[in-house]
Amino acid sequence: MKKAKALPLEGIRIVEIATAWVGPGSVGILSSMGAEVIKIENPAHPDFWRRCQPFAERVPGINRSGAFALLNRGKKDCELDLKSPEGAAQAKEIVKISDMVITNFAPRVMGNFGLGYADLCRVKPDIIMVSASGYGIDGPDRDRVAFGPVLEAYSGISCLIGHPGSPQLCGTSITDHIGAINVVFAALAALHHRRLTGEGQFIDLAETESALTCMGDAVMEYTMTGRIPEPCGNHDEAMFPHNCYRCRGDDKWLAIAIANDDEWRSLCRVMGKPELATDERFADGFRRWQNQKALDKLITAWASQQDDIKIVHQLQKAGVTASPIYSAADQYQDAHLKARRYFVEHEHPEVGKRVLPGVIVRLSETPGKIEGYDPLLGEHNEWVQNVLLGNKGIG
Repeated sequence: MKKAKALPLEGIRIVEIATAWVGPGSVGILSSMGAEVIKIENPAHPDFWRRCQPFAERVPGINRSGAFALLNRGKKDCELDLKSPEGAAQAKEIVKISDMVITNFAPRVMGNFGLGYADLCRVKPDIIMVSASGYGIDGPDRDRVAFGPVLEAYSGISCLIGHPGSPQLCGTSITDHIGAINVVFAALAALHHRRLTGEGQFIDLAETESALTCMGDAVMEYTMTGRIPEPCGNHDEAMFPHNCYRCRGDDKWLAIAIANDDEWRSLCRVMGKPELATDERFADGFRRWQNQKALDKLITAWASQQDDIKIVHQLQKAGVTASPIYSAADQYQDAHLKARRYFVEHEHPEVGKRVLPGVIVRLSETPGKIEGYDPLLGEHNEWVQNVLLGNKGIG
């Protein structure tokens, strides 16, 4: 039997002192690549997600949150009150035998615990520490309270979403997702640097600045022309048609994005209206953009008679970029996601079987895996005390 290869980050231990998404989410990715994770939670104020819906069988409980499960599978969990000298001392003992600390609290918080970077370097000189705060470790707004939707607004993303005169939030904390990916990149770069030099370092990541990378063309437009881009609904300034169209059935929709004249002619053929391709109003991208209301009306009338799944197959076969607009139920039943084994099943000691997303990035030789379920609050206190720290106790 062929021996399984070690995962890329096996042998790396990460201490997670974090809550909500960007910290736990980034560490969850690193965990799936083999890192051992010690998640430290305050028993009086555990991870924010533990108290958030959805709950298994809609029954609230500290160990029943699906949101918490999504980000924290495979981690070990211990309870420490970091505000107490004993708890902070125990945390330092864990850091002393670890490689990295990842936190997403406001900069002042870790310093107040006596667990700032300088404090940790005294017990582990080559420690890598990632601070993924809302606004960064310096500047006048460093101590602002931060949650994903507010950071989305601050970063400017919200000013580009929605319809003219009505900016909107994405509906999901997109800044946390962007921030988590950047934390993973920075953490891996720092680990590589330490392997080459033996040096640890401190990583300052501001979620607002991380999200600003999604604003590149809008920022460039303002700096180069003085124009401030505004929300344009589902439309696009470079492509048309570019919209969501209601299909036949209950709340079924189709998204279409046409990038060039060839795709436009293909759409016309699938619609059974080849004459539209030679209509002067729609002859090229600029004229289609000028007459987008009339064109949207024509496509809406056609789409309303179509089955969303069947017509997408026809459009894709013809070279037209299109997709049904999926609900969560649609995603769960999608044949392509099933074929790629996107959803995986885990057995949880309190709520039984759970179906959750698996490893997203799959390396050919070491594809990663998620070991086990999301930990119960304080589940590994005894393991940390007796095995990891050699019976030094948990404060």
